[in-house]
Amino acid sequence: IAQLSQSYHDAYSNMQGYARLNRASITNTTVQGISVKRWTRFLESLKLDDALEFNEGDVGLSGGIQVLEPSNAHIVTEDTIKRFGGSTAPSAPWPKEPDDEEEDKLSLLEQKLQAIIKAQKKGNKSRGAST
Repeated sequence: IAQLSQSYHDAYSNMQGYARLNRASITNTTVQGISVKRWTRFLESLKLDDALEFNEGDVGLSGGIQVLEPSNAHIVTEDTIKRFGGSTAPSAPWPKEPDDEEEDKLSLLEQKLQAIIKAQKKGNKSRGAST
């Protein structure tokens, strides 16, 4: 049974690979039929040279397509990007980082916030089930 299962697994993997190659071949043939003018217009419509905006006034990198989502879809209480105000000149010194004690207090506050949010979600689910 194990050999039969493995042979089906291998055949399925090969089928997926061939399907991807077939789709790539179709895409390649289609792109070759598009005029240069139309292709250039399509690339310009993507606006890949424009910088993406993370938040209002927080300009990020260029070369991407921005997708907006609701702020409560993926709650993040700890920002992994460290932001510093002031000049971005290479000759400017790096700002001092906050004390570890301040970060520990903030981390504790964030953990409490997460616990409150989870408790509220559980409370809402249990209330919804009983009505």
